[in-house]
Amino acid sequence: MGAHQEQDTRSQEAPSEGTPYAHGPGRPKDVPEVSVVLNQRIIARESLDSSVPAALKLKKRIKRFALDNELDHLPIGDIVSVALDEWLSARGF
Repeated sequence: MGAHQEQDTRSQEAPSEGTPYAHGPGRPKDVPEVSVVLNQRIIARESLDSSVPAALKLKKRIKRFALDNELDHLPIGDIVSVALDEWLSARGF
């Protein structure tokens, strides 16, 4: 198994445990693709509060990304939506 495959396997394990996450039955049929939702003119939204590890310096990296790409507005909620949707879908939820 290559280094990339080993990393993929580890990313599916529960934090600080050796057992993998339970795999769900598949992406729910009533959940639209994230691109379809994000391309709508009006989107109903809900709040999702989360704290992230400071060591990852996500806020600083997001600001740097926006500056380097000359973006006035970076839709962080949309980025989080795509990331979480991909993560959950890959695990069958």
